[in-house]
Amino acid sequence: MTSPTVASAPAAVAASAGAWARRRTLRAAVGAVAAGARVLRLLVPVGAAAQIVLSSQLDDRTPTQAIVVLDPAQYWGDQRPVLEARPVHAAQLYHDHIAPVVLLTGPARTQGFERQVLARAGVPDADVIAFTTGSDTVGSLRVVANVMADLGWSAATVVTDPAAAARAQATAGALGIDAHLSPTDAGPGTALTSEYVARETLAMLRFQALTRWSLSEVIHAR
Repeated sequence: MTSPTVASAPAAVAASAGAWARRRTLRAAVGAVAAGARVLRLLVPVGAAAQIVLSSQLDDRTPTQAIVVLDPAQYWGDQRPVLEARPVHAAQLYHDHIAPVVLLTGPARTQGFERQVLARAGVPDADVIAFTTGSDTVGSLRVVANVMADLGWSAATVVTDPAAAARAQATAGALGIDAHLSPTDAGPGTALTSEYVARETLAMLRFQALTRWSLSEVIHAR
């Protein structure tokens, strides 16, 4: 008669082998997930940086209802050239009949200077509308979106620095604005330095991960 211990030995070996195979499969699956997560962590910033670089090259001359000049939130050195570049570019768009009005955003202290720049560039003061919004992109575009909704407008040409264009378009789109990009092409802030792109990449990732979900469509929701 076969001993019960001897009879159960093959089954025990088989069970042990099966458990080992399952552990190996589980370790492989965990490793694949970890590797995928590492690749994703690499690809997401790379994708954001690529979007920033590509958007910086756009100059969309599609006619819209307003030219929106975003206020530069930060200054390095003399701020006047930075403040001047955007309204100068907006004036070019106005004279090219891209839109009939120019909307200025940002603190009141900067808007008088920008109005002077637009006036020197031949933009009638009656076609310039200024809103005191602060300097951040989200706050400025939220005010613009509400004004556009009240007026029944939906499309705007956004003027900002090239590196900031992608985030401005993403923010405007989240608020329901049909945003067309025409970044500045001369003056301070137009160079795509590695520092500027890196800073905007972090800002874009923060926007997509956090800020985006706090925004709702202002124009289409009304």
